[in-house]
Amino acid sequence: MKHICIIGGTGMLAEVTKWYADNNSIVSVIARNEEKMNRMKSACSHPENIKEIYVDYRDSTKFYQSLKQNIKEYGSLVEAVVWLHADGLEALPILFDLMEGKSKVWQVIGSKANSELLRKQYGTTKSIKYNHIQLGCMKDNNQQRWLTNLEIATGVIRSIQSDCSYNLVGELSG
Repeated sequence: MKHICIIGGTGMLAEVTKWYADNNSIVSVIARNEEKMNRMKSACSHPENIKEIYVDYRDSTKFYQSLKQNIKEYGSLVEAVVWLHADGLEALPILFDLMEGKSKVWQVIGSKANSELLRKQYGTTKSIKYNHIQLGCMKDNNQQRWLTNLEIATGVIRSIQSDCSYNLVGELSG
């Protein structure tokens, strides 16, 4: 079984967590909310494949120690899907440091984020493929609206399957 790490895997990426778990992966989910974790796991066909890591990724020391222990227990990480707040981007170098070469990281970014700037700032010298999935908006009856969690998760899964370095879910507003 391949070992995946997901940050944001109990919220808008919950369906991505379940997709990986249902497709025979060990999914380590970085979370702070036990109730959301339990709700997501109870809706999963293979909850035994989901491994909880209760830590705030913005606490660099605890994040590193928790993830390192998790890797020791479940094996090397081959992929990661991350949704990070702007004040938590320092989790990326920690994640890269703990991953093996030839792994893949899928960072979900907001509509205003600059993919190229992030790649320059946080890209790694390891042979890790650092990808971006940018979230846009949808248009309904000439009105713009935010993407739903299901639309986000579906777009993220499609992006992972396409294996492109950049994907857009929805469209960017002008």
